[in-house]
Amino acid sequence: MAHFLVFLGCLPVSAMIHVPKAQQALDEEGAFREDPERWAGYFGRTLGQLGWWAEAAAKHRDIRDPSVVSPAFHRAPDQRNAPASG
Repeated sequence: MAHFLVFLGCLPVSAMIHVPKAQQALDEEGAFREDPERWAGYFGRTLGQLGWWAEAAAKHRDIRDPSVVSPAFHRAPDQRNAPASG
C-alpha cells in the first residue's frame, strides 16, 4: 500500500526535517554554523527512510504493476465518485 501513497505524493516517512530559524542556523553559503555532524545525522535519518521506501516501492512495482491494481481514469473526474446508491 505504501507505493500508492508515494504515487499520490504522500511520503510514508516518519522522520521530518525542520530547521528552526534557518537564517541563524545557516551561513551565507548554506553551511550549518554549529554542529554540522549532528545536522548531517538529523538529515540522514529522513533521507535514509526516504531512500528505503523509494527502493522498496521500485522493487514492488517490478513484482506487481500498480497501474493494473488501480488503473488510471481516462474519462471524466466523476469516475472517482463512489457508486451511486439506488
